Amino acid sequence: MRRACPSRAAGDIIREGRAQVLSFTMEATMSGSALPRLRMATRAAALLLAGGLATESPAAQAPDPENLARRARASASSSFSGQYAAQLACDGMIPQPAAQDDVGRAWAAKGNLHPEGVLFTMEWPQPVTVAEIVYYGRTGWVWEENWRDYEVYLDAEPGRAAPAAKGTLKPGHGPQRIPLAKATQVSRITLKFLNSYGGPNPGASEIQVYAESPADAVLGKFIAPSLVDGFALDPPEIQESPELLARLKSGGLGFTKLLVVQRYHINCSHVYTYHCEGQKNGGGLCVLDVTDGSLKRILDTPDGQILGCDLSYDGQTVLFSWRRAKSPFYQLYTVGVDGSGLKQLTAGDYYNYDGAWLPDGRIVFLSSRISQAAYCFFTPVGILYTMNADGTDQRRISANYLNDFTPAVMSDGRIVYGRWEYVDRPAIPIQSLWTINPDGTMLQGFFGNRVLDPASFIEPQAIPGSNAILCTLTGHNGSCRGAIGIVHPANGDNSQGSIRNITPEIRLRGVAVSSNGPRGPYQTPYPVDGTYLLVSHDGTILLRDYEGREQAMVLKPTDLGFYNPRPVRPRPKPPVRAPYVAPQSADQWATVFVQDIYNGLTPHVPRGEVKQIAVVQELRRGLISSPGIHNPAFDFQRVLISCGATYVPKKVWGFAEVAPDGSACFKVPARLPIYFIALDAQGRAVQRMRSHTALMPGEVQGCIGCHEQRHEPPQRDRLLPALARPPQELVPPEWGVRGFDYASIVQPVLNKHCIKCHNPHDGPKGIDLTGDRTDYFNVSYEHLARKDQGRTGSPYVNWIPTYNGHEWNILEITPKKWGSHASKLAQIVLANHPDALGKPRVSLDDASRRRIFMWIDLNVPYYATADTAHPDLPACRQMMPRDLRKVMDDVYARRCNDCHTAKSARVATPWRGHKWGELGVRIERPELNSFLLAPLARAAGGTERCGQPVFASSADTDLQAVLKTFAPIHELMRLRPRMDMPGAEPAACCRFAQAD
Repeated sequence: MRRACPSRAAGDIIREGRAQVLSFTMEATMSGSALPRLRMATRAAALLLAGGLATESPAAQAPDPENLARRARASASSSFSGQYAAQLACDGMIPQPAAQDDVGRAWAAKGNLHPEGVLFTMEWPQPVTVAEIVYYGRTGWVWEENWRDYEVYLDAEPGRAAPAAKGTLKPGHGPQRIPLAKATQVSRITLKFLNSYGGPNPGASEIQVYAESPADAVLGKFIAPSLVDGFALDPPEIQESPELLARLKSGGLGFTKLLVVQRYHINCSHVYTYHCEGQKNGGGLCVLDVTDGSLKRILDTPDGQILGCDLSYDGQTVLFSWRRAKSPFYQLYTVGVDGSGLKQLTAGDYYNYDGAWLPDGRIVFLSSRISQAAYCFFTPVGILYTMNADGTDQRRISANYLNDFTPAVMSDGRIVYGRWEYVDRPAIPIQSLWTINPDGTMLQGFFGNRVLDPASFIEPQAIPGSNAILCTLTGHNGSCRGAIGIVHPANGDNSQGSIRNITPEIRLRGVAVSSNGPRGPYQTPYPVDGTYLLVSHDGTILLRDYEGREQAMVLKPTDLGFYNPRPVRPRPKPPVRAPYVAPQSADQWATVFVQDIYNGLTPHVPRGEVKQIAVVQELRRGLISSPGIHNPAFDFQRVLISCGATYVPKKVWGFAEVAPDGSACFKVPARLPIYFIALDAQGRAVQRMRSHTALMPGEVQGCIGCHEQRHEPPQRDRLLPALARPPQELVPPEWGVRGFDYASIVQPVLNKHCIKCHNPHDGPKGIDLTGDRTDYFNVSYEHLARKDQGRTGSPYVNWIPTYNGHEWNILEITPKKWGSHASKLAQIVLANHPDALGKPRVSLDDASRRRIFMWIDLNVPYYATADTAHPDLPACRQMMPRDLRKVMDDVYARRCNDCHTAKSARVATPWRGHKWGELGVRIERPELNSFLLAPLARAAGGTERCGQPVFASSADTDLQAVLKTFAPIHELMRLRPRMDMPGAEPAACCRFAQAD
């Protein structure tokens, strides 16, 4: 909901609300899905009316007080980006809660770790009278992005005077008044926000300033967190069915008792943090007698919390995840359905959770025992394991470096689960459904690996008598609730036709629309049979049919909610999948065969063009907590790897030859996340996988092509030639099997062939390809990959952006669309960089070219590892002189400002025109930074690009003052080299023992 500027009359606002309803209705009618959009608009109007806005005409009431913030110049000590600048908190627009559309309409700080607080300042050219400030929390994504404690300073610097007001803000959406003791004339107001409610990027939807206290009707109504998502405003549309309730109570659905978990809703910041965030003690395991409505608690948890549960196939034993007493970690337990025989199965200083019974009596579950974390966040990652029913023989069956979710068992005995990944793609949308055998073999995508909305498919359950999966459809940010859908991939692995939304009041925007949604009140669905399901609707257990014709309320909470409903009854066991390989194979290799790589590549790639397949591993990041982790760069890279391209460092294991008929058979390393790149004769990628797979030791898997439809049948007459050949040993890259390190693999090629011309003094078109380190990378990487980047990388290198907001590129899988085939640099290299007459300037050997092409096709990684020597620095990498900006601003004001004003500048501003934040600062040989060479006389070794000397000599006092700021960085580099420097060693926090 876009609220109008409070200076407008209340009647106008109400009329705007009505106009919203009409426009939504018209749009919905045209699109054929009127219900959800009309309900959304009605809710928006209802919120306006709920704020107490008068219905009389504007002429009949006094004008509202002016919001003085609209005339202020706003600034902040921290802003996430230009799209979340401070001025946007003074624009008169308040985004709707949980609408995920506050880009360009709200202010957000960068990260939530600000030990000195965050300052938000409003300034006026002439003094204004201020009596009250009104704060609207940032709730466009999650309500935790609200500030908490604050101080107000009037014409004073924080720390140099007592605050004029201080207090604590509440979490939620809507106005919160900050009154002053008395009306005061001021020219500047500084709000110091001391802390927040823990959301990723706290801020404000709006900050208003008034000379007199406005009426409640002007400001609107405050909405508490329980209503922020709007769930309580969306009751189910299905009519209650007394007949269905009577059938349930009579045992007509095959059970008379229902197992449920009673707990508080887990209000986590992301869909993958439900095991470690938003925890609140209380509740327990309960059994409901549906015949009389009596509820028996079989396990009480006053000092802990139960996450979820599963019931054994005989209906007698409950498997559940329990966080007890003072331990923050969930562990797995079993207990009889009557409350007897409690037994702990797992232990350790890590999370073991989300267990499900397997047909052979073993258990599949998630564990965070490997110390790893997502590259874009800082919470522990849980992946798939199995164990015996008594907790023994625990085995890892997943190689994921990001989170797996909520495993369950399909009707054919396979495990179905959610899996998050971002191989060369943005981080938000892809939490898709996958299947795997209980022994870890036959990992396969099930559905949604190129679906943008829903962003996440979790809590899958097999519908009896069907190959379809019932699951929760939800977003990436926020808690694990949303819509409920039935997924059947028969209509396509990523097709809208394969998703059936059985909660149509929750809108799905379409598989090609990135919305970070849907949002809704539903979670933990469970199929009763082929007709009915049980589901938690914001803590209330509902029974409804898949067609949406009838519904019965089964269990309604009075305080804590109810989740994970399981009918207490025996159920059929799926078949036991026969083990494919020995559990403890000594051979740590597996075999992959390709039937015809051109299946999926034509017509873009003619037959005969693909010569090799590269096998690439995605390397995991260790779980560490440090100031640098909480201060990411290039969107959300917590440990920096690239300039907004790959999140993940890569290791090339080697290359396999592709036969003329398109077939290949080769060995791959087992139990690792790997993917494949199809290469032409020059070593350029014609297609890359953009998803990872993993095989168990000794396993043999194959595919019929490259990006073909997964359900396409193989050509049986072509299977034998591919399998008849013995698997090839991979040919390792000539630079060695190691993390791909730009500084040691690509830079030597540039040093040999390029820097004679492309140097800081004489670089054509200003391109400098030398290898001096910059604050984040090195100089050549800055110029080739980082500088002037856009939707498809940089002017010289085509790479896939992984920034939030670039989800569209996940759907762009046309061969040769990305990477070296589309890169100007690759064309220059192949042509040996001819001059105007066509004469080659350089002559690169084949190995050197392949290094450059592989770097491009790995999505331009810079760092070879996620380890860091500097966990305290921004993004665990940035080496920036602390006083550089301060000293440069002083020099700029005294010696540069006269020429470099906005109207009279003859050339780009040497300091601010250096594109601070877009092009790195050289920390090795800092005197060669362009902003220092430009004002330096040519006779003194400068470029004099300012048009006249500003520094006549390199001994200039101001120039030396600037260079002096680099001394602490040089000492730090000497004592603790960065991970792209010789002699670098990981910090102690990165040296952890890895459990498995």
